[in-house]
Amino acid sequence: MIRYLITLVSFLFVLSCSNSDNAEPPAELVDFEESIKIEQLWSVNAGSGDDQQYLKLFPLIAGEKIIVADRDGDVTAFDIKTGKELWQIDLNLILSGGVGGDINHLVVTSRNGHVIMLDGNGKLLWKIDATSEVLMPAQISGDFVIIRSVDGRLSALDIDSGTEKWTYKRDVPALSLRGNSTPIITKGYVFSGLDSGRLVALDLITGNAVFDIPIATPTGRSELERLIDIDGTAVVKDDTLYMASYQGRVVSLDIRRGQLNWSRKTSTYSGVEYASSSLFLADDKDHLWAYDVANGATMWKQEKLSARNITRPVAMKNTILVADFEGYIHWLSQFDGHFLARVDTDGSGVIVPPIVHNDVVYVLTRDGELSAYTIQ
Repeated sequence: MIRYLITLVSFLFVLSCSNSDNAEPPAELVDFEESIKIEQLWSVNAGSGDDQQYLKLFPLIAGEKIIVADRDGDVTAFDIKTGKELWQIDLNLILSGGVGGDINHLVVTSRNGHVIMLDGNGKLLWKIDATSEVLMPAQISGDFVIIRSVDGRLSALDIDSGTEKWTYKRDVPALSLRGNSTPIITKGYVFSGLDSGRLVALDLITGNAVFDIPIATPTGRSELERLIDIDGTAVVKDDTLYMASYQGRVVSLDIRRGQLNWSRKTSTYSGVEYASSSLFLADDKDHLWAYDVANGATMWKQEKLSARNITRPVAMKNTILVADFEGYIHWLSQFDGHFLARVDTDGSGVIVPPIVHNDVVYVLTRDGELSAYTIQ
């Protein structure tokens, strides 16, 4: 553990020096003629945000509510149509993983490894201690709550009590990115990208591994060159899983057989989005790519948001949208990547991917401004 911390601190120091001295400056925003009109439906203060700690405090849409957590421990529910506050609870904890769950079960996690279950009205149901910090929202399927902790554990908890049903442990490399991928539950299996660059599929009921395959393979001589990780969001469409890794590949995988359909060399922190038979991602240079899901062929590339720390792209009607470090939201064409519209928020930046629901996009800034937009 000490070796891991020393190596991680050294990596962050080297990275910060690199960023300050040699990093590419953020691209200047280009002027363009907007071809779609964006309407803001409402905007509210949803708490203190992440307190500039680079925590991805994901909101959750649950029925007619959107639930938001801030770093200071406040969990607040808003009406998704009006932005009206419905309820709030202060957990008196430093939260770290945003909100997971469903309409009747809300799960939040703390920096010290607490996992807290609330009902749909914010009432505390149970609280347990995980083995370490949980940075991504918990996922729920039936009686199972699946959490991923930073010490390399995937755990299934009982939805009624928080009792552990099973746990799967893999060693964390000496050097990895801060963050984890969100587990995906589908067809009775739990799929999760690991810090080692591998994809594991577990049986939901037993936790037994069904397959374990490499998505990224270390190359190079130095620790930094050999750093690989899967921190981004994956997508399952029918029987195909799409996933990308840092300093690795973007892949299409047949989940019935655990076999690759195709792969392309790429590097991303944030993951992928599926829409209109295309796969979209932002690479580690903040270039946007569109791939044909049939064979991985490049359909287009957009470089005009380079080094703007953009979020994972999300689909909205016939557009793809991302938000950036200054809080701008950008709408682009799914078909060729040209800019369609741009909206500014509070200027504090956006690191949590926007959420699209029923043709409305919800955006949470780092200072806690929650806004809803639609395309007129």
